[in-house]
Amino acid sequence: MTPAGLYVHVPYCVRRCSYCTFVLTTDFSSRDRYLEALRREAELVAPEAGGAGFDSLYLGGGTPSTVPPNLLAALLADLRAAFEFEDGSEITIEANPDDVTDAAAAAWREAGATRVSLGVQSFRDEELRAIDRIHTGEDAARAIDRLASAGLAMSADLMIGIPGQERGGLLADVSRLAAGPAGHVSIYILELDKAKRIAEDRRLHPGRYLTDDAQADAYLDAGRLLCDAGFRHDEVSNWSRPGSAARHNAKYWRRVPTLGLGVGAHELWDERRRANTASLGAYLDAIAHGRRPTVADRAIDDVEREREEILLAARTREGIPAERIESWLAERGDAALREDWPRWIDAGLIERRGERYALTERGFLVSNEILFRFV
Repeated sequence: MTPAGLYVHVPYCVRRCSYCTFVLTTDFSSRDRYLEALRREAELVAPEAGGAGFDSLYLGGGTPSTVPPNLLAALLADLRAAFEFEDGSEITIEANPDDVTDAAAAAWREAGATRVSLGVQSFRDEELRAIDRIHTGEDAARAIDRLASAGLAMSADLMIGIPGQERGGLLADVSRLAAGPAGHVSIYILELDKAKRIAEDRRLHPGRYLTDDAQADAYLDAGRLLCDAGFRHDEVSNWSRPGSAARHNAKYWRRVPTLGLGVGAHELWDERRRANTASLGAYLDAIAHGRRPTVADRAIDDVEREREEILLAARTREGIPAERIESWLAERGDAALREDWPRWIDAGLIERRGERYALTERGFLVSNEILFRFV
């Protein structure tokens, strides 16, 4: 069986960024109680794992790097004690650049971390201020060097659509990452439906923003830069050097079972999708009473499973087996979808590669619109 993954949510942040909709708090007073609750939740969940093997652990947030290294090390030890992790497992910590000191990087490595997912977003201070990031471009550059010196693998994020961003500056940032030690790069187009303040600012001051067409062109240009530097386009928003892709991320794209611990965490296990409460108080109360803080738990039938497999595979470089998509179109697709599929191929949004169909680079840009038709 493919080894499973474990996601653990750490919700503490110094500040909420203007684009963020994740479950988090800027009040650190409950942190120690929360870390203890994670340990207890792991004990509650471990029997459900049924002795399954794990080879990835991802501490997300929030900002796990705000937790003192000794407490983070204790949490990792508790999680490894509760679940069966294979030798060579990938252990990832999300970090803000301003939290990455030489001492912290060394301590994370000593605690068993193998990878850091670094929220760079931009190397330009004015752009970082525009989205309420608290680090500087120089902080990000130093963090990359420190993580590399500590021997940690690295993923790094950039963002398209930041207020005041220019195409040339964005592509210079992409080139800077491509020339450095990060083996995995994620580039996200800012989703204005999740960033209401920025959406309103763009409505009032459109000249401060790249147009939608300019953002699309920047995305395509950024992908070309990365591929020219030896990266592969693994998924809509993710590129990696061969052998350096984030293992945990790939589990979601390939629908590999993953458990989720912590407030707001989601999981796929035994063909059930579950979600924990997004209320920190309710989460802590449930754990204190010895029960899982689950607020959603539903079985996935064969039709939904097949749909999920198609939707997730379509977002990846490998694409979808042709037999599977042709069967879906014949048996479950409506007349409009059956007509549009060959039109998308003719338009250069989808192409057949051997025995699979895959979105092209241009197709990735409109993937949501295409994949929505399978829902």
